[in-house]
Amino acid sequence: MEFIQVGGQHFMHREVRLFRGITQPSTFFYQLKEMEVIKGYRKRVFFLFLLSIIAFGLISSFGIGMDPLSKEMTKLSPATYELEKFLFFLGRLLAGLLYAAIVLFFSSLIFWTISDEGEYRKLVITQGIVLMILLVEKLTYIPLSLFLSLDWYSSPLSLGVITQYLTSKSYVIYLLGSFSLFKVWVFYIQYKGIKQLTNQKNWIIWLVILLTNLFLWSLNALLAFLNISTLI
Repeated sequence: MEFIQVGGQHFMHREVRLFRGITQPSTFFYQLKEMEVIKGYRKRVFFLFLLSIIAFGLISSFGIGMDPLSKEMTKLSPATYELEKFLFFLGRLLAGLLYAAIVLFFSSLIFWTISDEGEYRKLVITQGIVLMILLVEKLTYIPLSLFLSLDWYSSPLSLGVITQYLTSKSYVIYLLGSFSLFKVWVFYIQYKGIKQLTNQKNWIIWLVILLTNLFLWSLNALLAFLNISTLI
């Protein structure tokens, strides 16, 4: 713990350790609430953006998500095909950048609207932990795709598998396939963080968490249904 002096006043600030938020969320969010100055905020946000870009790039490097392009392989010249592959990879890097921005800033902005005292930056840090969990989930798609030939919505950790036995409607499958055990973990982290930082009523917190995540899952399902991208 360190203290800095600003305008004759002393403020406590700590180095933000995001991984502690995963292993010790109660302690992490208590300390986060007590911080007057968040040390290393910009560095942590930059790290999270970089982590997201790397994760998306790694997934695309295995050719995951390239099915529409692969079908056109016989119609394209080798040079054109390689160019399309490069553009696809570049697009996934940009998607990683946008993905991090949505998770970090958009969701935090919604949570901030129900806060009487919570600081926006602290909510961004909370979503930083959420982003790391979501990126781990995305990395699980690599072995599922390579070894089991499963799409993301067919992950055994999600409701997508069960849904495919109940309906053939693609949008419903994509929507429920977005809900997984990782999302339960996300709900827990978001609740712990928002409760500590905002002191809002439980039912309001849960309602906002549910609606925010449902919106993002619906957007993801729509993008998948339109065969644009699986972004969220």
